[in-house]
Amino acid sequence: MKIIKTKRDLVMLHRVGALPAALLDQVEDYFNQLSVELEDEFEIDFCLGAQGYIVVLKAGDNVRDLGNFRLSREDGSKEPNF
Repeated sequence: MKIIKTKRDLVMLHRVGALPAALLDQVEDYFNQLSVELEDEFEIDFCLGAQGYIVVLKAGDNVRDLGNFRLSREDGSKEPNF
């Protein structure tokens, strides 16, 4: 599971090869779109922290335990609310 809040996070993921380059390129394009739409003119470095953030799940990640990412079950069902 990878969490992306800043451009720095993307640079680091590219550097260490944590995810396939094609996937990271798509995530980066999405991040850049969000940056343009949500950017605060007073903010020096854009960060998705206040608006939410991008979570990339990998095989083996526990999708039933996403409470730390505000994606937890709210209605008691067996599936997370996305």
